[in-house]
Amino acid sequence: MRGREVVRVGLLLPFSLRPQEANALYNAAELALFDHGDQNTLLIPRDAGADEASANAAARALVADGADIIIGPVLREGVVGAANAARGENIPVIGFSSDRTIGGNGTYLLSFQLEDEISRIVSYAAQHNIRTIALLAPSNEYGRRVEQSLREEARLHGVTIVHSRLYNRTDAEASAAATAVANALRTQPAQGILIAESGTALRAIGTALVQAGVDRSQVRFMGTSVWAGDAQREPTLAGGWYVSPDPAARTSFEGRYQSSYGTAPTRLASLGYDAVALAALLSRNGGPNGFTRNQLENGEGFSGSDGLFRFRSNGAIERGLAIIEVRQNEVATLDAAPQQFPRSGT
Repeated sequence: MRGREVVRVGLLLPFSLRPQEANALYNAAELALFDHGDQNTLLIPRDAGADEASANAAARALVADGADIIIGPVLREGVVGAANAARGENIPVIGFSSDRTIGGNGTYLLSFQLEDEISRIVSYAAQHNIRTIALLAPSNEYGRRVEQSLREEARLHGVTIVHSRLYNRTDAEASAAATAVANALRTQPAQGILIAESGTALRAIGTALVQAGVDRSQVRFMGTSVWAGDAQREPTLAGGWYVSPDPAARTSFEGRYQSSYGTAPTRLASLGYDAVALAALLSRNGGPNGFTRNQLENGEGFSGSDGLFRFRSNGAIERGLAIIEVRQNEVATLDAAPQQFPRSGT
């Protein structure tokens, strides 16, 4: 590459901590390079380690290697460490943490933002005259963020939270919490139940609610994007709604990844693809100097492997989200993800 104007893209991935996830992210990044990059784009992968200090050290090594932009890490602490190393050199960081509090000042979060998902599902529910909602969520950071976001969005949309139950994340505890909520609904009904859960715990909740007498024709089950892939396998969730990035875009990405690597991508793999594709796009005309805040915060947004997205000035991501309905052994799009952002939208 001697004599060329090389664009160096640093990749900070959890190779030692989460090797399967890191390899999928790297494969997707490589795929994006072949799809969108050119002969002047160089990927420089490094292990992000397990904490803020190790990510900081790895990012400082990337800065020394001449990285023009740093992509990753996945964990909140790692993004903080990388950002602290890159900020003084005015090098942007596109991390994969979903904690929007760490974004801004040159750090962008290409992730799935829980708060936007809650806003989308509550808004859609309110539009369909669902004004009372109960919540079932695990008693962890994810569940507490769901509860906080739900209360904030409920106030904005004139929705009342009639019950809220957080539980230790086991199938038995989830089932017991669902039964307790079902019993409470007999005296204080709700038109919808938001179930912020996935996997076997999600299926246990659906079964427990129906067995405890919740009438699905009167109460709408609702969920976040973590329902994807699980909900259609549980008959008690049929008729439920959940939020999802653009499923058509995702299907296209998964097909290309499968064809290239002979295996299905992980859920986060598309983030690695989109980050490198974005870096290739922005450097196409500007080379190493193409990663300005004006370019990264383009209000029209970008089309990615999970649909439309754009970065806000605070580093958080805004996505175009769809509403999906669960049907027997399949899902269907009820309200499609937007294909463009409103010019004056937030």
